[in-house]
Amino acid sequence: MKRLLLCLLALLLFTACQEKAKPAVTINPKLEHPISCMKLNTLNVEKDVLGQLKELYGFDESCSLVLIVSYKKDIVCNSPQNVHMNSVGKFPKSYLKFELRIGLEVQYTYYIDLYSNVDSDDIEEGFKRLERDLIKLERQNR
Repeated sequence: MKRLLLCLLALLLFTACQEKAKPAVTINPKLEHPISCMKLNTLNVEKDVLGQLKELYGFDESCSLVLIVSYKKDIVCNSPQNVHMNSVGKFPKSYLKFELRIGLEVQYTYYIDLYSNVDSDDIEEGFKRLERDLIKLERQNR
């Protein structure tokens, strides 16, 4: 009985301490529906990330709606204002951002700070969220 209680407390401790970042999402209310295609901007994106995105969606180079992917890994902040954040380990180590644009006008943004480096699961989760948000928005505008 004591072992079971100890195991449950340990499990609770580890799950309660895990920080799960919440993404910030903005959607242009004038976004046209339905979204029939997206073009992928390949600048400054690693080949493995491009490959993963191309597996998740069939991008069309002739589309006017462009998906711009940006991320940064191993972020280090040396600013004295953030010393307390760095000392308790709550400073983000990376970020991931998806932007849908038509020309210079932003239609959709997904941004998340991560406490570990961006990995394939983060990219897949972010892209799936983008798809869910666009489907949800399409249903609302019917």
